[in-house]
Amino acid sequence: MVCRASIAACLVALFATVAATPAHTAEPAAEPTPAVVNGAKEAVAWIRVTRPAGSEEGHDERYDSARQNLIERLNSPVILVSVLRQPDIVNLKTIRNEEADPMAWLVATLDVTAPEKTDLIRVGLRGERVDDLQQIVDAVAQTFVTDVVETEKIACLARRDLLEKKLKELQTELRAKQQAWQALEKEADARKPADLAAHRKRLDAMKEEFEQIERVAKALAEVLESTELDLTKPPTVQQVEAPTNTEMP
Repeated sequence: MVCRASIAACLVALFATVAATPAHTAEPAAEPTPAVVNGAKEAVAWIRVTRPAGSEEGHDERYDSARQNLIERLNSPVILVSVLRQPDIVNLKTIRNEEADPMAWLVATLDVTAPEKTDLIRVGLRGERVDDLQQIVDAVAQTFVTDVVETEKIACLARRDLLEKKLKELQTELRAKQQAWQALEKEADARKPADLAAHRKRLDAMKEEFEQIERVAKALAEVLESTELDLTKPPTVQQVEAPTNTEMP
């Protein structure tokens, strides 16, 4: 028969052990890359999509739609073919093993998603060789980012060039109108009173036309200035490190 003193001693020892055990505190940790998901090895690359001014954190239909369009662009043959043509990728054993149709394999295996309540695009790829997988997803992400950034830059430069050309045309037209207006004013001084009213009417019409062109030129100059700022703002997309748990919903 076990005595009560022995039971009490055991309980005291048990409580002492529990009290001495440090509590586990969960800390944000980056998603392991490559990871093991459902028994399969997976490599992941992350892309951040910059929110436009005025876009709220969380659910934003316009932003979500734009991000979905970017995902479709990432999955497009233009991006994937470009990746598969890169020498470092072509020579990977994973790609050589799929030499019958690497494109079909990549299309079927690549998993691109947009986690809710984040500004991220997740590019995942599962397979056997984790080093190969990481090189491939990084190449996909970087090729996509370069394509988007370069396309935006080219479009912005083309828009700037077009605006500069139009502004120069307007400025030339303004100078011509101003010279014609000044010449017409000199003629008014030499006109007889009978002709002066009609002449002044022409002057007023020319002045109104001049002021209208001047307003358009001023607005165009402001648009051109904002276009210059567009060339220095952060890119729409950029490859980033794996997010911490606190960045994920």
